Amino acid sequence: MDGGIDELERMRNLGRVSAARLRSVGIATPEDLKRIGPIEAYVRLRRAFPAAIKETALYALHGAVTGVRWYALSEEIKAALRDAAARRI
Repeated sequence: MDGGIDELERMRNLGRVSAARLRSVGIATPEDLKRIGPIEAYVRLRRAFPAAIKETALYALHGAVTGVRWYALSEEIKAALRDAAARRI
């Protein structure tokens, strides 16, 4: 870690709170997030923090894995992510 910022916090779209929540559901590194994938990570977060986790978190997780800002995702990608997540929740 450098200056108190860990590897998860360095990923695009993620920050201190997101990284702490991810760690609390068993996702401790960028490699963990990439291996588990954004859908599973989102499902875990929704189960652990139902009132706090919204669809933008799903987009942010996808963007963290792909290196894209969440707000730059196309509507088609967002819809596909929502559909995939809805089948799991």
